[in-house]
Amino acid sequence: MASPATKKAILDRANSAYTSGNFRAAVELYRRLLKLEPKNPGVHLNLGKCLSLVGDARGARKHLLEALSAKPNDATALAQLATVYRQEGRLDDAVRAADKAVRAEAGGAFALWTRADLHRLQGEFEAACELLRPHADAPGADPTLVTMFAMLVRRFDGVDRSIELLTSLLARPGLPAPIRAQAGFQLGQMLDRAGRYDEAFGAFSEANALRPARWDGERVERAVDEQVQTITPELYASIPESTLDTELPVFVVGMMRSGTTLCEQVLSSHPGVVAGGELKHMREPMEALLGEGGYDIAGAHAAGRLTGQSLTRAGRGYAAKLKKLGPNAQRVTDKMPYNFQFLGLIHRMLPGARIIHCVRSPLDTCLSCYFHDFTGSHDYAYDLENLGRYTVQYRRLMDHWTRTLGIEVFELSYERFVREQEAVTRELIEFLGLEWDDACLRFYESGRAAITWSSEQVREPLYTKSVGRCANYEANLGPLRAALGELAGGD
Repeated sequence: MASPATKKAILDRANSAYTSGNFRAAVELYRRLLKLEPKNPGVHLNLGKCLSLVGDARGARKHLLEALSAKPNDATALAQLATVYRQEGRLDDAVRAADKAVRAEAGGAFALWTRADLHRLQGEFEAACELLRPHADAPGADPTLVTMFAMLVRRFDGVDRSIELLTSLLARPGLPAPIRAQAGFQLGQMLDRAGRYDEAFGAFSEANALRPARWDGERVERAVDEQVQTITPELYASIPESTLDTELPVFVVGMMRSGTTLCEQVLSSHPGVVAGGELKHMREPMEALLGEGGYDIAGAHAAGRLTGQSLTRAGRGYAAKLKKLGPNAQRVTDKMPYNFQFLGLIHRMLPGARIIHCVRSPLDTCLSCYFHDFTGSHDYAYDLENLGRYTVQYRRLMDHWTRTLGIEVFELSYERFVREQEAVTRELIEFLGLEWDDACLRFYESGRAAITWSSEQVREPLYTKSVGRCANYEANLGPLRAALGELAGGD
């Protein structure tokens, strides 16, 4: 049995990893501690928080429910559970959990933040703002509430008020790095709105520098090299095709901030289409077919694991999960951006699936990523050079699937989409094999809450102001242009 000193040492290391933003390390440490104290609700709560932050909503939910079984009115656990439900697209459950959290702890910062964010996601901006105003618009207010309030209040009190709030917040001594980063990203957004571009870039740079840089560009390049070199047209032609006959899946892939959320919102405005969001359903069949890590198609083929039967079985399991999301749907979208890594096998596993590739100016896309506070599996996004290197490898692999192997993909240009909305939308609906519906042109009226960083943009009609945004920051783009190489040309 571990001594109290040993448990405390593990807990201190876990808490330190969490505070510094190293959530994956914190997950492993909290798991170690849980083996020593399996009934400890606090450890379950902290592990649930960290699993949510690394994108494992299912695992997070399990541990949060364990914590709540011991403490049913724990406001922090309830608010965290609401966050996890939001990740899973279960907004009604998220609202119920958040409301219960607010009732459980009057004035609790995390509960208020969570409820306000759900208001925001549902387009209820005034309700979100007024919920926070008594708690956030005051000296010494909780910094997370100030940051959220500043984002909301610019709609009602103006962007200068938001900048004032965030500047004052960042002047406080001793703010933890994750909170300082969140406020810095939001300040950058407000300065950008105000046209103060040099100051905005400075705020974004400081915020990104506070995020841990753990992205291994050389490993990613090696992985792409291996796929491009080993998955030849001859090898690909020899892989059998699933016999599954379904047109239900629609994969929307592309870089973060390339228009994937907009694409899904437009498609889901059609009465025959259900939006699945960023589903993690593909990881399981990929690992079943390819082994843990899920990339070595050539090795799995040589080992005899890629048979018509195994591919059909994997495709059937995936399609069954989509069917649960839309029992009466003609199409269900999966807009997990990283599915682009698996398109070769997806095409063999689900031959009737449609694939849409969202493409936007690499400079605008990378800059937009740099300006957003991502968590989870986007470590490359905190550095302009890394963003450029990642983009090059992603484009290499997409070119291999489409040009070398001939997989049919609808390439959706963001720039053309915002200029020629109706023409492009009609092409999209035709590509999906569906009858036209005028509702697709009024996607911003659908009432659907998009659970991504683009949730506010897709509630507005299409606009072109984001096209060529990089011109405002040209003086700062040297490292990004160098990393992008030829992909930066013409922007």
